[in-house]
Amino acid sequence: MTSLPRVTIITPFLNAEENLAEAIASVRAQTVTDWELLLVDDGSTDNSLKIANDVAAADPRIKVLRRPPGSKRGAAAARNAGIEAGNGDLFAFLDADDLYEPHMLETVLAAADANPDAAMIFGPTRWWYPNSARSDWIEPTDGLARRLHQPPRLLRRVLLMQDGHVPCTCSVLVRRSAIITVGGFEERFDLYEDQALWAKLFLRFPVFVTPVTLARYRQHSGSASASATERGLYDRMGKHPARAAFLDWVAQHLAESGRQDFRVQWALRLARAPYVTPPTTASKAGSLALKISMWIARRRRQVRRKLVRAFKLKSGVNA
Repeated sequence: MTSLPRVTIITPFLNAEENLAEAIASVRAQTVTDWELLLVDDGSTDNSLKIANDVAAADPRIKVLRRPPGSKRGAAAARNAGIEAGNGDLFAFLDADDLYEPHMLETVLAAADANPDAAMIFGPTRWWYPNSARSDWIEPTDGLARRLHQPPRLLRRVLLMQDGHVPCTCSVLVRRSAIITVGGFEERFDLYEDQALWAKLFLRFPVFVTPVTLARYRQHSGSASASATERGLYDRMGKHPARAAFLDWVAQHLAESGRQDFRVQWALRLARAPYVTPPTTASKAGSLALKISMWIARRRRQVRRKLVRAFKLKSGVNA
């Protein structure tokens, strides 16, 4: 009888023939072998489906899922299909244009074993510029590493106050029980589908952060974030429409969850402030407190931008 894999890795792909084989190879190069890889075709019309089928024929740990005609498209829906089909007690995710470092699974599995209360493990990612003169840089861990964070601290600090780097999808491990509890990825989002899942997990469960760099996040003009930036929908360091929609969703989710925390509500108010007109009836004291808090948050973001620029100038430096 074949034992079930410990980890299910989910890779959605859509016309990814240029990079898919390299992403798959990075999974097969892992220092641990107790995994399955689900390659979820989201309607490809290029050669990527053949690449996926060929490698699946050569490795029984790899399976190809094809989204049925008429099904909802997008990375969130494809990942949810993989979650439904997966056999592992743990889930990891790898986009078709990114790479795992060889020790990725070994690192997060050791962290999961050492922190059984942690529903999620994540670590820093290398921002990778393989076809550019720009130097790679590794996300600083912002003082979060080697710690088990109780909820909802990371929701408040990282996602709302933006005081720390948001986990990249390729550098995350999540327990099946937790992801089923919160309902998986939010399929309403084309952008922020990952942050919506992190928000649901950060709100309810402890999370451990490892200092070890886990994956390479390929930077290229064809990525979803680059395309959204080009269209004015996304700006990693500034105000943009996609974040406004995400913050509206967070407010709704908090109300529906019944998990009211005044610190989270305050952080959400600060996060939404650039997108709304302050109430004219607000008290002077309340307005002053809001302005002071906004100034502190703005200064934190400015310091973070300087740190990011410094890390970009020092290839291979980790925090």
